[in-house]
Order: sequence, then structure tokens, then C-alpha cells
Amino acid sequence: MERAVALAFGQVLLAVGFGYAGMAGAVVLWTSLAGRPLGFDAREAAFFLSVGVTTFAITWAAGDRPFRRSLALAWPQDRRIAIWFGAALAAVLAVEAAVALSGLLGSLEEMKAMSSSERSALGLANAVLLAPVVEELLFRGQLFTTLRRHLAVLPALAVTTIAFGLLHLENGLLHVVSVLPAGAFLGYARELSGGIGLPILLHACMNAAVILAGLLL
Repeated sequence: MERAVALAFGQVLLAVGFGYAGMAGAVVLWTSLAGRPLGFDAREAAFFLSVGVTTFAITWAAGDRPFRRSLALAWPQDRRIAIWFGAALAAVLAVEAAVALSGLLGSLEEMKAMSSSERSALGLANAVLLAPVVEELLFRGQLFTTLRRHLAVLPALAVTTIAFGLLHLENGLLHVVSVLPAGAFLGYARELSGGIGLPILLHACMNAAVILAGLLL
């Protein structure tokens, strides 16, 4: 079991490493060809694309079980599960909106100053398409599926959630802590739905809500 878990983490680190390598390569190539720096949204897109391609490649190369099952490429057969999680997410977002508008967490002007939204088309695509798909493939797909073969649901969920949070470490420790509840929520959706289809959709909705809040504040 220890070997399998270590291998799973090694695969995650390899995918993230290739993500940064791909981003660095894109920066060098763009700078040499265009003579100007590559924008943040383009760098982020290069990172996610590199991570996604590497995740597929690693899973395909492992070949120890059907490809779709290794990455949990499935949608819940019971539609009620999708409805329950969608309703739960809507309720949480509604409460967060009410708290924000009430001013309990500070004035709207202060929140607007701290809020960031993706205003470019590429930034929007990163937030609601690339990030949800790639992060769910890597964490709730490849990592969670491997861990779940050797661990009970709670340890697998805890480990995957922490790993997901650590991916955001470059944004600061506070941001890591703030994404842990979302990671646990998405992991629970993965466990009950049996695949990453529902977590991808929920993840995209979460990111879209953040962008919408930033635009409306």
C-alpha cells in the first residue's frame, strides 16, 4: 500500500512539475518570438495544459486498469446525486452572498479592492474550463482513484484535499486554507457520484461565482 500511495504522489508531483516546465517553455518561446513578456493568463493556460497532458500520459503509460476507470471519467448514474450537490452548492453560495452584502466581513469597497476577476477571454477560459477539468483530473481523478483502492474514504478524502490545497500554495497560506472546504466538497462529490464529471461541473460553477462576484462588487 505504501508503495502505491507514494507512486500516486510521485505522479502528481511529476504532472505539476511538467506544468511549470511547460509554462517556462511557453514564456521563453513567446519572449523570443514576440519580443515581449507572456501575459499572466497565457502563462496560466500553458501550466494547466501541460499538467493535463502529463496526467493523461502518465495514466496511459501506467496501464494497470482501463483508462477511463483510472481517471474516473464518469457522470453519476443517479441524477439525484447531481441535484443534491447542485442544491448544496447553490445554498452555500447564497449564504456567502448574503454575508458579503450584509457587511459582516467588511465593506463592499474593501471586498471589491481585494476581489480579483478574470476579465479576459483566456482568463475566463482558465477559470471555468481549464482549471476545473485539469485539477479534477489530477486530484479527484488520478490521485483519489489510486488512494481509494488502498485507503478508506475519509483518509483518501483528507489526503486528496490537502494535496489540492497545496497546489495553491504560491498564493499564500491563507488561500490554501480557504480552498480546503471546497476540496473536501468536491472530493465527497467524487466519492458519491463515482466519477469526476460532477466535481468538474461544481468546480466550474464555484469559479464562475467568484468571477461574477468580482464583476458585480
